[in-house]
Amino acid sequence: MEHHFNMFKRQLLSAAILSLAAASAFASADKVEPLTPYTGTLPPALKLASNMQGGNGLEVFKKFPAAGNLDGWVVQDKRSGKNIIVYTSKDGKVLIAGMMLDENGQNLSAQYTAENVPAAAAPDYVAALSEFKAGGVLVGSPKAKAEITVVFDANCHYCKDLEKVVAPAIDAGALLVNYVPVAILTPDSLTKGAAFLASKDPKAAMAGIISGNAAVSNDKALAAKVIANTGIMKKYEFNGTPAVLYMGKDKGEDTVFTAGGVPNFVEMYKRLGLDDKLLQPAAQDPSLARYVSR
Repeated sequence: MEHHFNMFKRQLLSAAILSLAAASAFASADKVEPLTPYTGTLPPALKLASNMQGGNGLEVFKKFPAAGNLDGWVVQDKRSGKNIIVYTSKDGKVLIAGMMLDENGQNLSAQYTAENVPAAAAPDYVAALSEFKAGGVLVGSPKAKAEITVVFDANCHYCKDLEKVVAPAIDAGALLVNYVPVAILTPDSLTKGAAFLASKDPKAAMAGIISGNAAVSNDKALAAKVIANTGIMKKYEFNGTPAVLYMGKDKGEDTVFTAGGVPNFVEMYKRLGLDDKLLQPAAQDPSLARYVSR
């Protein structure tokens, strides 16, 4: 039982950590009360997680109501020392860890983190931009007025949607995208990411990824670059894809903005100085409209 739970903990709690990176978009951390140990009765699934042998379980701090008729919990993963959000069913028999999205694609886990978890010191995202620069492929005009970095897995559905949304801005010469392939979802994410790095026409290679016809490559040197990108992604606490970074203006100051998951495109385009008319094709596509709703 403990072995199986450890696998669950490594795989799903790592996904929940990405909400920490996105939380600043929703609330100011200085409004969050300091955490104290939870003294109420724990549901069975969470009690099991908190009482793992060896002291490597979860420390429980806070309970709150969450969407989907779930109970949200602020807990600490004792292995990593990170405070994260998990959920339990009303009967307490099921524990869920990971990113919660609503019907509009909004990251509810990030919102709950901002509302309930005091913020830790943010990673140096200026350094992150520099490190990702070396591992990516540029798509778009080098004369574009704006640039973003997109960390993606070739098997990530949301990554494919993101590319569809930004494609008109790329085609218009207004946006340059640094696509950084990583491998976190399936075994062939590595070979697909390596093939993308090898492509002489990255725009066509991305089209192949979106259509489900991604090329693959067994080049060991390129695979090593994808693995290195994955390490950089985790170093800067992005544990899911897409991850988006870009330099924009905040009160007149140059600031690195980040999104763990699909970004708020309207807000991002405004910060980048891009015409929001470039989002109209997405707004008119039923499969993409939810990402650009105001």
